[in-house]
Parts: sequence; C-alpha cells; structure tokens
Amino acid sequence: MRRFNVSMLAVLLLVAGVLAVSAHAQQKWDFSEVTKIKFEGISGDIRITQGTGSMGTVEVDADVYPQRSFRAEVEQDGRVLYIEERWKGHNSQGDVKWTIELPQTDKVTRVNISTASGSLRCEGKLNAQLRFNTASGGIDLAAVTLDEGSSFNTASGDINLSDMELSEGNEFNTASGNVFLENLTIGEGCGFSTASGDVIAENCRGEFELSTASGDVHVRDCELTGWCSFSSASGDVSVSLDKLPDRGLKASAASGRVMLDCGDFGDNFSLVMVKRENRGRISCPFDITSEDSYEEWDNLWEEKTVTRGTGKPEIVLSSATGSIIVKN
Repeated sequence: MRRFNVSMLAVLLLVAGVLAVSAHAQQKWDFSEVTKIKFEGISGDIRITQGTGSMGTVEVDADVYPQRSFRAEVEQDGRVLYIEERWKGHNSQGDVKWTIELPQTDKVTRVNISTASGSLRCEGKLNAQLRFNTASGGIDLAAVTLDEGSSFNTASGDINLSDMELSEGNEFNTASGNVFLENLTIGEGCGFSTASGDVIAENCRGEFELSTASGDVHVRDCELTGWCSFSSASGDVSVSLDKLPDRGLKASAASGRVMLDCGDFGDNFSLVMVKRENRGRISCPFDITSEDSYEEWDNLWEEKTVTRGTGKPEIVLSSATGSIIVKN
C-alpha cells in the first residue's frame, strides 16, 4: 500500500501516516495508474474535473472547528484510490471542500462516492463512470460527458444538469428535490425521477423518461427522438413541442392536468385521450375519430381518439381526475 506526500498551508499533526488537520488547512495528493476511486464522505462537497496529464490529484480545503476534529485519509492500494473523511467529537463543525482531478488515460475510471450531506459538482468531459449517493446533498453537472451506467441518487437535494451529453442508461433520482434539465443530449434508457419535487426539461434532445410522485413535469422546446414517457401522480404534466416524436409519447397524471402543445402534428399520428367519466374535461382542436367507454379499477373511463394517415406515432394522454388539453 502506498502513502502520499502532503503539502500543507497550516500546521499538521502526522500520526501513523494519517493526517490530523488544524482549524484551517489545505492538502494535496498526487496519484497515477488508478482505475477505481472509492470516496466515503460525511459532509464535504466534491468537485470533479478532467486533467490533461497522466497524474491525477486530490485536494482538500478544510475549515473546521475545534482543532483536529477532522482528518482526511487518502491511500492508494494498487489501482484503487481510497478517500475518506473522519470526524470526531459531537461539537465539530465547519466546511470541507474536495477537488478531484482525474488523469488523462485510455481507460475509464470508475468513481464511487457515498456521502451523508455533501454535494457533487462535475465539470468538463470526464473519462469516468460515476456512481454518487448522498442523503441530503445536491447534484450539479455542467458541460460534462459521462460514461454508460453512471447513476446519481440524493434523498433531499436538487439535481441540476446543463449543457452536456448523457450516455445510455444514466440514472438520476432524488426523493424530495427538484430536477432541472437544460440543453442536454440524452442517450437511450436514461431516467430522471423525484418523489416530491418538480421535473423541468428545456431544450433537450433524445429519448428519456421523466417522473414525479407529487410534483409537476414540464417539457419545453425539446426534440424527442424516440419513445418518451412523462408522468406525475399528483401534479400536472405539460409538454410543449415543435413537432411530434417519431416513435410515440405517453403523458399521464393521476390527479393533475395533462397538456400537450405541439406546433406541427404532421399528417400521420394517432392521439388517444383517456380520463375518468365526470372528472375533468377533454379539449382537442381535431375532430374525434372514435369514442369508447369502459370500466376499470371500479371506475368508468372515457376514451377519445384522433387518427390521421398511418396512425403512427401514437400519442397517449391520460388523467384520472384532471383535464386533458391539446393545443396546435
């Protein structure tokens, strides 16, 4: 196992190769030939960038009280880099900020991060697969390229993604935060969800799913290149598009409104609108081709369909207790 040389701007106490930090200190480590990074944190915020050299670096800026209540451990064992925060004392407090600069290599670096309340910010084109889990921290990614299979989870933080390209199968989930997506290119199978926040997507392109349990879903000025699904249990779902997606769309709400505003429906499509009888209304600018009513889940439902040309793509809009509004 290899220990690192440490450069500091404050007084340090070095005991058995572990650093005890004074009230305010900065530390820096170099590493190389690492294929996996494992980070175990408590409250420190993390920033990840892509370097240009063969060496990577880890930096920490700690401003904590009382003295020596926090220590940072960084160790490399073969091709695995271990980073860990250690706090002691019930009255310890302060700010800890980490910066990890990844080396430029041909191989993808796997980065696994687990923290109680730390936030994550990534910048640049990262040659990495990231897995991030936090209880109350936020996730902020700007102009980042991620490898396939990256996943991000927070219990109560917001997720902000902008100006980036997502590979297939990337997952972003929060329990009680909001999800903001802006100017993204999204790979197949990517998912974004929150339990009690809003999900907002603007100027995005791709095939994706958006869902929330008790918030609203807003899709604005997006180009949907594949099958997409947008849903809310107790909020509204609003979709604004220049044209219909090639492979279809499903938008649903259990107790909110579903609204679709599309500039160009084209000559070929089918529009299926479903709601419970005596709940809400259906507003559509097109002549209805067929109507149906049926019983399901001990409720009566009404279905109205508009079919043009080949009937593809299929657009399905449904609400249990709200209205369905279509605009052209």
